[in-house]
Amino acid sequence: MAPEEEKFDLDESARALYRQFAGIDDSDRAAEVDSSRSELIEYLNKEEKMLDYYRLLLSQATCLFSEILTNSRFAMLEKENDQKIIAFINHLKKIATHPKFDGRITCRLRGQQQPAEPSGTEIGSSETYDYELSVGNLLLDYNMARIVEQREKERGKAIYAKLMDAFRAMSVMKIFNFSIEIGKGAKSDYDRIETTIRHLINFYKSEGTADRNVVLDEYDQPNINLTLLAATNKVKAAALQNLVDKIKPKILGPEPAEELSFFTTVYDVILASKKYREQLAKMPIEINNVQWLTQNLRTDAKKTAEAVQASRLVLSKYGNNPRMASEVISSINSDGYSEIRTETMGKRLSLATDFLSLAKEKDNKVVQKEALNNIEAGLDHVPDEIFDRLTIRDGEISTVDDQGESREWSLNKQLFGLVSFFKQRSETKKKVQSIANRNVQFDSEDYSVIARNFQITELEAAHLIDLLRNCFNEQGHFRRNFFEKNIPEFVQYESRVFGFLWHYLKELPSREDRVSFLNALQLLVGELKQPQDALKILLSDIFSRSAVNYSDRNGLILSSILLRTMNREARSNIELTPEEVLLVRKGLNQEMVQVALDFFEKNHELLMRKFRNLTEALLKSSDRDESQGDEKQPRFLLYLQREIVIFFALIGGEAAQSIVLAIVREFGNPTSSFYNTQPEKADLKHALQLLQVSVRALRRFENPHAEGLFDEIIAKESDFIKLNDDPSHESYVKRVLGRIRQVV
Repeated sequence: MAPEEEKFDLDESARALYRQFAGIDDSDRAAEVDSSRSELIEYLNKEEKMLDYYRLLLSQATCLFSEILTNSRFAMLEKENDQKIIAFINHLKKIATHPKFDGRITCRLRGQQQPAEPSGTEIGSSETYDYELSVGNLLLDYNMARIVEQREKERGKAIYAKLMDAFRAMSVMKIFNFSIEIGKGAKSDYDRIETTIRHLINFYKSEGTADRNVVLDEYDQPNINLTLLAATNKVKAAALQNLVDKIKPKILGPEPAEELSFFTTVYDVILASKKYREQLAKMPIEINNVQWLTQNLRTDAKKTAEAVQASRLVLSKYGNNPRMASEVISSINSDGYSEIRTETMGKRLSLATDFLSLAKEKDNKVVQKEALNNIEAGLDHVPDEIFDRLTIRDGEISTVDDQGESREWSLNKQLFGLVSFFKQRSETKKKVQSIANRNVQFDSEDYSVIARNFQITELEAAHLIDLLRNCFNEQGHFRRNFFEKNIPEFVQYESRVFGFLWHYLKELPSREDRVSFLNALQLLVGELKQPQDALKILLSDIFSRSAVNYSDRNGLILSSILLRTMNREARSNIELTPEEVLLVRKGLNQEMVQVALDFFEKNHELLMRKFRNLTEALLKSSDRDESQGDEKQPRFLLYLQREIVIFFALIGGEAAQSIVLAIVREFGNPTSSFYNTQPEKADLKHALQLLQVSVRALRRFENPHAEGLFDEIIAKESDFIKLNDDPSHESYVKRVLGRIRQVV
């Protein structure tokens, strides 16, 4: 039976988010706001509902795709497959309505970057299900599917188990990545997708048959993409095979053609050639295209050629084993070490050792060097705690998995050196974090690690540590004047020293020290020749974790400074970004603004997760009877919201506008959840300050629909006054609303 996909639709509450996504609200504002609910939480729920809608569509489309290919082996399921194809195409049409849809759906096997399940369990090895799906900036894996199922009890029922089955089925069919190009979404685009699917069915249906009509690749292995290319273009397999054989020596021969050095396979050459492309149109579905595994490495012509050489070398040995080829390429790609676990890293480095041995056999020093560089770049971003869990002994590393089982891994000498370096770097970093403690001593090994990390001499490394140590007095407090005096020496190390200082000194124990450190860093960032690196460091640190940290506010203050071409507060002692910054327009560094916009475009889900945690923390904190320390109080969280508002107002964009609008609605409504918690008088003042800044920020977006909202806020003056009977509160309310009138 066909799935009831026609009942699966976006309801009105989530559809309304489209109208509000750019800060535009055409809903009926005459209705009373439910005072028991938070405008901010309501906004976040709508945003999450919209994302979950597309996650479910993506999950269901993947399940259908997997089921169609699995059913292809059974003639009795042909009619069922016809219904599934119709449902699959309908799901693609709905996915194409995603606001950030870029015309493509992709799926890749990450290769056991998730924890392995105990052997013998129903789930089994994560090597068979650790896939990642993506549509634009929306990502989905089995962990997210489990979360969505818990939130969407009815629509998401059993979606986790179904997606796991789909991933396992793809693993059995040796599908380790695929892409589906929807194009402009015309009828002809979907017709081509359906045609390609039917040829895919024939490909899997004919597996193991004597009369199977397939095209072999340059490694003499049946190639699904070449076979589809022939079938979808109505070209005989034998004719395309002749073309493959003609191109093959130009790639794998003793003297490969230089003009083909940017193409990994014959398939890539055919699609890139204008001559062949006129006769052989690219099909909308690709499976196991090795090129997708190295996209991040193709940053320039030289890097692309080296990535191609490495991929060809892998295929020459593992061309008959797509899984192994995928895993080996991941082992020499920096992305292959992203969010990796300790036991997985041992296996991945072991595969990299095999590759380096292969490259050495072929005497390919260029590829060896590039592979080591990529691995080092990947390990550079692996969290220190991963290295802390490694044991190094006698040229081997050992790891312990979640079940407590230990395993040893023999590594290439160069890889062993890399792992040893990063493990020692973790130990040295801990010393730097405690640099204010005079009992902490640095030795030659520490200086060697710092020297390598900053590409300086060991003597310079020792000098850098002395400079940092002198920034603290005998009692361990930060001395801003000593820091500023040495800025010319710090700044020569550019973003590396900024990242070093930020990550390990941002959480100084004393609030006074943190404020002093913030003001000292103001001057440092003003001297950086590559400030975009510092901004990326700050945004990644703030938004890559959902927990709200004390350093988040200072990080946003520095980020707002980095957006501007001139910082008038450089010599001042500040704890907040001045409200007047919202007047800056011509003084914005557009290159830096684009860095921020690109970050949030790529990490939209991280932004929303962080904002939700902050909102929930604020609502809970204002309802507490007992404070949790000075910066855990509502005041700190309101100030943090204020910094987010200012930063978002400066960079602009749809997501920024929708968040600022939600904040204005929450704090511009005296019956909202925050005010219903009966906050203290001082917190009311900070909330009204946030409202004032948020209205001014929203005004920057020049949204004509906001005018009515501003008028509503001003009209609620008496309700704001009733929140506290202190005469000074009434005076402050009138002052804030008076300033809002001026803005309007």
